[in-house]
Amino acid sequence: MLLAALGAPALLRAEGEWQPSTLSEATLAKVHEAAKAYQDCLNEAFRTHVGEDVDSRVQTDRILHACENRLTPMKAAFDAERVPDSISERYMRSYRTRGARDLVRLLMSAQAARAAAAESASEFSATADTPSPHPYPSEGKPMEIDLNLIPAKLDAVHVGLAAVVVVLLLVQIILLSVAVIALLRRRPEPAVTFQSSPAVSAAEPVKALEPVMKKETVVLKETTPDAALQLLALLQKEARFIDFVQENIAHYSDAEIGAAARVVHEGCRKVIGQVFDLAPVRSETEGSRLTLPKGFDAASVRLSGNIVGEPPFTGTLVHRGWRVENIRLPKVAEGHDVRILAQAEVEL
Repeated sequence: MLLAALGAPALLRAEGEWQPSTLSEATLAKVHEAAKAYQDCLNEAFRTHVGEDVDSRVQTDRILHACENRLTPMKAAFDAERVPDSISERYMRSYRTRGARDLVRLLMSAQAARAAAAESASEFSATADTPSPHPYPSEGKPMEIDLNLIPAKLDAVHVGLAAVVVVLLLVQIILLSVAVIALLRRRPEPAVTFQSSPAVSAAEPVKALEPVMKKETVVLKETTPDAALQLLALLQKEARFIDFVQENIAHYSDAEIGAAARVVHEGCRKVIGQVFDLAPVRSETEGSRLTLPKGFDAASVRLSGNIVGEPPFTGTLVHRGWRVENIRLPKVAEGHDVRILAQAEVEL
């Protein structure tokens, strides 16, 4: 490009000062060295300023201004050969133009990449900072889990969240157990019915006396509403459940809370396994498709989503549910105060 510019006869004759059409080897070496130094300066300045949040055109002007002195040796080499200023300036201007074009393109690409990364990070943070306190949705559409958001390894924050989920699940189990036990134990007293009727036959009082005689012969009795207190006492004994719930954990670290939750979870799991025989309500695999016929048990299956029309309904099994098959609460002696969940300890 330089030789073509320097070899234009019409332009050289117009200048009337410089006639040769070739430069010496030493001058060409100086020009090439200055061009290389100018390009290296642009590259180094780009790496330095690429992370700044400034308009790309402003950054380009700053970089070009900072590297302008690298073209001074090139201008001096041209002047030593008495190259006209119009030709030397046009040659150096070509370097400035090409450098400015490359800088603007690279800086705009870097800014676009940063903007895309920031938008992606903000969307991920908004999703990850909104954990659900329940493992399954209570109403609306079935919960959809994005496997890409599941952390590759657990840290103290996720352990703490898992502990909170376990505690809330245990509280739900306790409340459900209390309600079931209360319903099972709620029976009318048969003796009152037979005493208030004057027209009963001689055989009916014999049937009414049978449960009364059994109650008189039993020394130990099964708990009725007090079963909830008894279950809480077992959870306190095996898992220190009440101590954990009543403790103010605001001043503890996530690692300390996670370690304590592991102990509470192990004890609560042991108590649930000893007291209850649990079985899933549905035997199908979660995520499978099933059809609910007309007259299905609405007490054991809860519908969610778009419920339109009459059964049969076809949908996806989100959770199999839990059913209590058997309850094995220990019996307590007459006079035992079940309100004492944990005795006070005095060390002598």
